[in-house]
Amino acid sequence: MAYYAIYCADSADGTRLRKENHEAHMGHIGKFMDKLMLAGPCPPMAGQDREASFLVVEAADADAAKAMVENDPFHAAGVWDSVVIREFKPLVGAWAPKG
Repeated sequence: MAYYAIYCADSADGTRLRKENHEAHMGHIGKFMDKLMLAGPCPPMAGQDREASFLVVEAADADAAKAMVENDPFHAAGVWDSVVIREFKPLVGAWAPKG
């Protein structure tokens, strides 16, 4: 098992599509809560007009992490227009594994 950081940038219509698909999205997230280290929206900052999503998941490999995203109703609805998945090695900090 490894950790993967996932950044999903919203499409131009992402805000509306998020609202319309939120319940289905949360149902999907609920299926792998034991693999979800953290997740949440990234609200727009000054000068930005789009949200994003950020997750850190535990998965067997990059394909398994990718499947979590590709099977998400947000993905199917077009909430995100780009997704970046990178292996993540938490070394230090409050959220890093101990020992």
